[in-house]
Amino acid sequence: MSKNKVNIYDVAEKADVGIGTVSRVLNNSDKVKDNTRKKVLEVMKELNYRPNKLAQNLARQKANAVAVIVPSFIDHFFVEVLKGIQDALEEENIDLILHKIDLNENRMKKIMDIVHSRKVDGIAALTMDISDTENQELKDSGIPVVLADEFSADFHSIYLDDLKGAEMAVDYLVNHNHNKIAFINGDINSLHGQKRLAGVKKSFQKHNLKINTALIKDGDFYAEDGYQSMQEILELPRTEWPSAVFAASDNQAIGVLQAMEEKGLKAPDDIAVIGYDNIELAKYLKITTVWQPMYQLGHLAIEILLKAIKGELNEIYQKELELKLVKRETA
Repeated sequence: MSKNKVNIYDVAEKADVGIGTVSRVLNNSDKVKDNTRKKVLEVMKELNYRPNKLAQNLARQKANAVAVIVPSFIDHFFVEVLKGIQDALEEENIDLILHKIDLNENRMKKIMDIVHSRKVDGIAALTMDISDTENQELKDSGIPVVLADEFSADFHSIYLDDLKGAEMAVDYLVNHNHNKIAFINGDINSLHGQKRLAGVKKSFQKHNLKINTALIKDGDFYAEDGYQSMQEILELPRTEWPSAVFAASDNQAIGVLQAMEEKGLKAPDDIAVIGYDNIELAKYLKITTVWQPMYQLGHLAIEILLKAIKGELNEIYQKELELKLVKRETA
């Protein structure tokens, strides 16, 4: 194991303790038993571990603030998650520093700029696909990180199963006698887009349905993308129209309904429509959808982040939140 690759997780594993215990040893906490402290220090020496100075400074000089990183400020999904984040921070009187980083930017460089600013005690990153990037520098920094809406073996993470959710949506449509189903996906280059497409394919295969590529669209997770994709579908001969549409977000489902309305079509009488997320607008527009616990996702992310900052977690925290199908009028 090379010197520059050894991190706090390596020490914890070798010493057979949690990363929280290693953190407390680094910060000279009196909550560590003498024999445990001795064992951890011996492992640090054996591995030639040199704690990151930034991590030590952050631990000793609390900023009483956390950074929350999102790819969008205006998307309904992120707004709902941010409500949970803000409430959790207000309960503990912790300041929020909000950062927007586009997924096509150099995410890790911008995140490390936040780390090196020393203005925050920890980071909650929402839908950043960090597990799919080069993240060794972030791991080595020692700053507490929680990933929300993303699974990671390297960081604390709270996540949802996109494959399961998409399969749930298509199963519901098939069970309501639909066998000609269109799928309007989001960004196919994102993990969410890839997994939701995989869930659709899994359900199709399970029900012995053939995929019609003309009825599979992708763009992004916004209303205009759903609108444009549905327009393209409705330009096909009427005999090729689907009897149902699954949109990978409620935003896209709203766009689908708009395109249908312009053609004089109604859901579910002409074409059934099911969305994904259960944003607040979905309730008022009576859209059948797959509910993601967005508020809970944000609130729990902060709960775990604050525990990590305090050194209260002995191992990497991983939690999958449950998805539910919400039945309304469009399907």
